[in-house]
Amino acid sequence: MPTLFLRLLSHARQDEDGHHLAAAWCIVEDDGSNRARGETDYRGLSDLIDPSAEWLADPNNIVALIPTEFALVLACDVPGRSTGQIKRALPFVVEEFVTADIESMHLACGPITRGEPVAVNAIERVVLENWLECLRSLNIVPGYLIAEAELIPVNDGASILLDGENTIVRTRQHAAAVDRDNLLLALAGLEVTQLHVCNGQLSDMERGQLDPEIEVHQDDQAAESLFSYLIERWRERSSPVNMLQGLYTPKRPQTRSYGRWQAVAVLAGVWLVVGMVGLVTQGFWASVQADGLEERSANLYRDIYPGEQRIINVRRQMSQKLGQQVDGGGSGFSGYLGYLAQGIDRNASILSLNYTESRNELAADLLLRSYDELERMKQRLAQLGINVEITSAEQQDSGVRARIRLKDV
Repeated sequence: MPTLFLRLLSHARQDEDGHHLAAAWCIVEDDGSNRARGETDYRGLSDLIDPSAEWLADPNNIVALIPTEFALVLACDVPGRSTGQIKRALPFVVEEFVTADIESMHLACGPITRGEPVAVNAIERVVLENWLECLRSLNIVPGYLIAEAELIPVNDGASILLDGENTIVRTRQHAAAVDRDNLLLALAGLEVTQLHVCNGQLSDMERGQLDPEIEVHQDDQAAESLFSYLIERWRERSSPVNMLQGLYTPKRPQTRSYGRWQAVAVLAGVWLVVGMVGLVTQGFWASVQADGLEERSANLYRDIYPGEQRIINVRRQMSQKLGQQVDGGGSGFSGYLGYLAQGIDRNASILSLNYTESRNELAADLLLRSYDELERMKQRLAQLGINVEITSAEQQDSGVRARIRLKDV
């Protein structure tokens, strides 16, 4: 799709006559060719915009560029162990570089890597909001708002972007707009050994006045205009800081692939809910069936042994009647331990355990609070079908110490 580039050349303002804004514009096709370009005001932009053009409805197709003098572009060291800590500390670090109240500034930053300088752009909120409101009245919602200095390549040393009598000087740490007459003075204060000249060449006089130790690299050709150069830099897919962050992040339309995956996610969610409902239903039905089988087993046991008054564990009691070893029930160390855990109070302490496999009994040394608690424990275990033999019990300062043996009834 085409891309609309806007270079905002003035502040946006509004009065009784409407909005006011000066801007350069250029529509660039996918192949890099220019469909049309020009420089106009707010009324000219309103005539330019076609509300029926679908590609203009996508913020990704609209790039707004602002001159460097409207923004503070710098890189600074920000303390912090995590990305969140660095973001919270960022305003306090940037505050040292601005004269206005930091609360009135909008800060946008590039990728944050611990231990490395953070690229930051700062701009007055009122200036940014006036631009966005003015463009919104034209049905223009930019997806990118880029300071021109962000599109200047910078490695070691400094880079200069030439634009007639105006220049932009950028280093890794900061960027500034400088008059051509003051360029050499600005470079002298940087103390750099390499200089990259973009969009043109220095004059012989300027090169002669440079420190001879500075190594100069000049572009062979200059673009048709500064605007053209910036557009070319954007199309090279550099990674400038986009000022439209936080509250100013535009809503971008969903891609077709996102919509397809969203539909798949919704369908998967529906099937997950259906599966969970099925599992709950299956579990409930199994519980009902188990209760029914348990009741039928108890009735059958009463029919076979009509004289049995208490039925606690049908399987276990039936096995005992038949003289069979009970697997995994009260017999065995783990079984006795499970019954003991159900019988004793949670405030009681188990001092020692000793299981004798030949006699199928568990000896336990317990510390309880009172003799009444010992008796209650014995009754609870009896209700579970476990015989408790108290071999000794004595009162101590810490409570009642009792030695017991657990056996099957």
